[in-house]
Amino acid sequence: MNKIFIIIFILTSTIAFSQQKGSHSGNGNFHVNVKKLAGIVPYDSDEVIKRIKVKKSENKIIVEQAIDKYNQKINELKIFNTDIFTSVKLFINQKSQEAKLSNDINILKEAKIKVDETLQPLKDKVAKAQNVLDKEFKIRLNAKQLKAWSKYVKRKKEALKPKAPSRPPMQNQGMRSRRGQGMNRY
Repeated sequence: MNKIFIIIFILTSTIAFSQQKGSHSGNGNFHVNVKKLAGIVPYDSDEVIKRIKVKKSENKIIVEQAIDKYNQKINELKIFNTDIFTSVKLFINQKSQEAKLSNDINILKEAKIKVDETLQPLKDKVAKAQNVLDKEFKIRLNAKQLKAWSKYVKRKKEALKPKAPSRPPMQNQGMRSRRGQGMNRY
């Protein structure tokens, strides 16, 4: 689970830096949520209970307590690392400006490596908190609920990934696709 968590973070950070066109505004600054890059995801205990279908009241209480403890740890990480988040965001904006002015994509690649190095200790702490939560659930939940929990976590991690910019549909696409087909038009 820990390896999957780290792989998701690496992919998330790679995608965040590779999306230049749709992810920066007119002034050249990236709109990057550094907390998402670090993998900080608080969970809603009511939503989790509903999604994993916990029926027994004592299990509901245990799940709520475990998620509250996890969210408390995540909030502590957010509070104690606000300086890191600010500095990383400023660094990304600075490097994006440099890359835009010099038209050198290598600047962004180097910045991505630096950001990954900066956020890695925080990612490790988040992964550790996630592992503690997962272990607690492995003890308390049945196999079906555990499977639903892993699917829920996977969806939450997928939501952290930046979305590709939507492109307007091409006009006359139908005409272009028919060219060169000769008699086989229809």
